[in-house]
Amino acid sequence: MLRARLVLCLSLLTLAGCGLLGGGKQTIVQITNKISSLPAGQFYQFLATVQHNQHSGVTVTLTGAGTLVLDAENQSAYYIAPPAPPNPNSVTVTVTAGNGSGVSDSDTFTITPAAGPVVSITPAAPTVSASSGTSVTLNIAVTMDSSSDTLTPSVTGSSVCSGGVCGSFGEISGTAGSGAYSVEYFPPSSVTASTIKQISINSSLASSTKGTAFVTINP
Repeated sequence: MLRARLVLCLSLLTLAGCGLLGGGKQTIVQITNKISSLPAGQFYQFLATVQHNQHSGVTVTLTGAGTLVLDAENQSAYYIAPPAPPNPNSVTVTVTAGNGSGVSDSDTFTITPAAGPVVSITPAAPTVSASSGTSVTLNIAVTMDSSSDTLTPSVTGSSVCSGGVCGSFGEISGTAGSGAYSVEYFPPSSVTASTIKQISINSSLASSTKGTAFVTINP
């Protein structure tokens, strides 16, 4: 089963040609791994190169269903597909140079039905504070749910998560087979700077698609 992530590389990434001064040269923006379709519930990583942008950064926008999460820490953005194909079934991600040239590149794709049950999480991009220790309630929806379903939460980041570095979860609540659950996410006790971690909720049902969210943790 496809396990795709969407990350749009912003101007600070050391890709070929990124960060070059204009010098009268034409600005170039190119998404290098375009797709034509993406299964419902998946998240996907797009890569883009930007040339002659005068260190002006880029703007990333979404048109259509799904969620786009920006990650300034890693100069990234994550796209999460909806749990079912939308109507109209057309999604566009656009990367635009920030130097006022208007130069952009976009990828338009459709959402295809998932192979089995789909887990989705809302909110998809919560924000918590480590210093206040305030938790956030994550609502979990499961399509084609069953009373035999077992849900397992996890959290990962750019560094190895151990000893509560990435936070922790409470017990998942909800009636088995109802398709509606919730769980509390608790941030770590401290972070040195704002960071984004990936939350996953895995289902034990066959051919299921895990739910994904991205939590911003502020000091």
